[in-house]
Amino acid sequence: VEGTGAQRTINAEVEWTYPLNFVEVVWGDGKKIDQQIIPATDLPAFGTKRFSIPFDATGKSWVRFAAWDSAGNPGFVNAVWLNQK
Repeated sequence: VEGTGAQRTINAEVEWTYPLNFVEVVWGDGKKIDQQIIPATDLPAFGTKRFSIPFDATGKSWVRFAAWDSAGNPGFVNAVWLNQK
């Protein structure tokens, strides 16, 4: 996660075997969880890509990134806390 304040960017270098189905950004505020899904079905098998996804961090406590392939397998990183106390 790069940036400060409300406008941040998730950058992820992803390498996969099976074709990707989608990538997602998941976040929470301590009361509810939401997500943004980005289709990736146009990407072929055995690929790599750097994803750069801007998001509004306003009111969010944490965020994580995941990539899902066509076989239903996820690859994800642990949540990153946005507001360190």
